[in-house]
Amino acid sequence: MSDPDTTRLTLLLRLRNRSDRISWQEFHDRYGQLLYRYARSRGASHADAEDVIQEVEMYLFKALDGFEYDAGKGRFRSYLRAAVVHALGRRASKAARQPDALDPQQFDYVAGQQEASMDERWEREWQLHRLRWALRAIAVNFEPNSLRAFEMHVLGNRSVEETAQALGMSKASVYQARSRILRSLKEKLASLDPDGDV
Repeated sequence: MSDPDTTRLTLLLRLRNRSDRISWQEFHDRYGQLLYRYARSRGASHADAEDVIQEVEMYLFKALDGFEYDAGKGRFRSYLRAAVVHALGRRASKAARQPDALDPQQFDYVAGQQEASMDERWEREWQLHRLRWALRAIAVNFEPNSLRAFEMHVLGNRSVEETAQALGMSKASVYQARSRILRSLKEKLASLDPDGDV
């Protein structure tokens, strides 16, 4: 797995080197499931969602030649969401006249950010994406049983009692695992990307 602390900007700059397969694989590892889940939540079939990932990555590949990141223009997450929406739109109607690519240079990040913030499905998928990413990053610091307890109790909405019984742990151990992992997750999320754009 690639280093989870690699910043989004550094990754995007490395992607400008078209032959850097490692960086493109890191991009796919980092964002592929997010793009897939969001496309599926908007009604895409499994095959279409897989195609959407490829299409978004292909257009980003083409658009990064002259890419210069400007944080004042808005968030990368808005661009990603819009790229999925555009890819789904192109797939829905081949006859529709939409731009061939969503160029980061021409994208209206402010409007895209406002649109993304009103899209509850995108916000939910984005926050789950951040949580999964941070959880993978901190997993090495915890015992497997503590991680399972956290996943069952916090992510799976199971009671402390039910989690403790299923894992053969005390309730106090479940509470302790939840507290320690939540604290570590908050720290990791802030260090990965304070503006929430992991």
